[in-house]
Amino acid sequence: MRTVTSRAALALLAGTAVLAAGCGGTGAPTAAAQVPARTPAAPVEVGNCGATYRFDGPPQRVVTSSTIATEIVLALGARDRLAGAVAPGELLPEVAPDFEGVNVIAESAFPPPSKETVFAADPDFVVSGYGDDYGPKALGDRARLREEGVNSYLLSGNCPGRKATVEDTYTDIRELGRILGAEAKAEELVTKLRTEVDSVRPVSGTPKVFDYAGGLEKPSTAGSNGLIDDLIRRAGGENLFPEVTSYAQISWEEFIKRDPDAIVVEDQAFEPADEAIAFLTSYEPIKNVTAVREKRFIVIPVNDTQPGLRSDRALKTLVAGLSG
Repeated sequence: MRTVTSRAALALLAGTAVLAAGCGGTGAPTAAAQVPARTPAAPVEVGNCGATYRFDGPPQRVVTSSTIATEIVLALGARDRLAGAVAPGELLPEVAPDFEGVNVIAESAFPPPSKETVFAADPDFVVSGYGDDYGPKALGDRARLREEGVNSYLLSGNCPGRKATVEDTYTDIRELGRILGAEAKAEELVTKLRTEVDSVRPVSGTPKVFDYAGGLEKPSTAGSNGLIDDLIRRAGGENLFPEVTSYAQISWEEFIKRDPDAIVVEDQAFEPADEAIAFLTSYEPIKNVTAVREKRFIVIPVNDTQPGLRSDRALKTLVAGLSG
C-alpha cells in the first residue's frame, strides 16, 4: 500500500543525510551544514464533494483528467509537477505554451481512462473535471484511492447532486491553490476571472434558450444543474427546461411547444456544431420553431460550458448570440 507522503519532505531528509555524511562527525561543521532545514508546509485540509481530504504537503506528481482541469493546474504555475494529462484538447492560449512536453497518458476523455492507465504515471494527486472519472470502469471510489496514497479533486460544479455556478470555479481555484502551495496565484486568477465575468452585461427580455447537447431521435440537454444554466441566466436568458436537472433527453414535441428563442449548440468532438446545425435546420418537424426559423444558433465549445477558466468567454459568446 502506498502512503501519502510528501516527496519534497523525503528529498529534504535525503539531503540532510548527505550533509551529515559529508561532515564525517569530526571538525567544525561546514557552512552548508549550518543552514537550517526548511519548515515543512503545514497540512492542508480541503472539502470536496462532501468529503474532506488531507494533504501533508503539496502534491509532487499531479495527473489532470481533462482540458478544464489541466488549464487550472497550468494557470496555477504547477507545470513542473504535472506528471500526466488526459485528452488535453485545445487549451486556452494563455496556458497552452506551458503544456509542451507534458506526458499525455490518454488521448480521449470519453470513455475515461482506466485506473491502470492513470496509475502508470505514478500520481499522488488527480484533478478531474468530470464525475465519470471516478466511476467503476475508471479510477473508482475516491475513498479507496485515498487509501492507496492518491488524493483527488473533482471540480465542484460537477459534484453529484449540486447546482453548478460560476462561484464554484472561484472556490476550486482557491482550494487547488492551497493544495498546490500557490495561494497568491490563485487569488490573482480569481480576481481576473471574476472581473471579466462581472463585466458582461446581460441582454434584456429574458429570451428562452435551449441547450442542445446532441441527439437526433430525441434532443439531449445538459440540465439545469449544469453550469450552462447559470451562464444562460447571467446572460439574461431563461433555460427552456428548468425542471430537467441532469443530462437527459427530452421530446421534440415538448421542444416545439416551448418554442425557444435561441439554441446553444455545444461543439463536441463526437458531434461538431456544423453537423448539428445542419441537422437542426433540415429537420422538418421543427422548421417553424423561432430559433430554427431565425437561425439563432449560439455555438459554444463544450469545454466552455464546464467549470473552469472559460466562463467569461462563454458568457460573452452567449450575450453576443442573444443580442443578434
